[in-house]
Amino acid sequence: MNSQRVPGRFSQGFTLIEILAVVIIIGLIISIVALSVNSPEDENNPNKEAQKLRQELDFVSELAVLNGEIVGLFVEPKEIEDSSATQWCYHWQRFRSEQWEDLPKDTLSEHCMSETIQMDLEVEGKLLAYDPDLETQPPVLVWSPSGEATGITITLFTKGVNSERKVIDVDLMGVITGPEKEEEK
Repeated sequence: MNSQRVPGRFSQGFTLIEILAVVIIIGLIISIVALSVNSPEDENNPNKEAQKLRQELDFVSELAVLNGEIVGLFVEPKEIEDSSATQWCYHWQRFRSEQWEDLPKDTLSEHCMSETIQMDLEVEGKLLAYDPDLETQPPVLVWSPSGEATGITITLFTKGVNSERKVIDVDLMGVITGPEKEEEK
């Protein structure tokens, strides 16, 4: 067989850039799926909840600075349907046109923890007591476009069990300390 190139015809193939783009897209899809799938044991694990909250804190601190927006964390206990139990839920909003409004749907949605997970909030040195009589709940944490934040300590632990307490601190300069990422097993 004679394998000569025909003038004007190019061999078909993928460039390195195209292959890298596909690998990056696949990696992003796998990351999104991994973050959105929780095993049942994760729901009752204060460490997993603390890590999820820490990831959101890191994301929102950058979001506020990059978008030049004020972003707030709103926390409230909610009653579970057909049960006398309550669970802690939190969501993020941004301050626009003199009012708080939800972040875009593709950003962060409300998250409710298992009813076995308890949360203590200390805002600027004072233990926060949730007031259900307030018509509009104030944010417990506010991030400014300058990167500064409300000083807050968030403690997560399992109700009724002498479990390890997971603590996340945000100082006035917006520096977050708390549970580091768990090593992959």
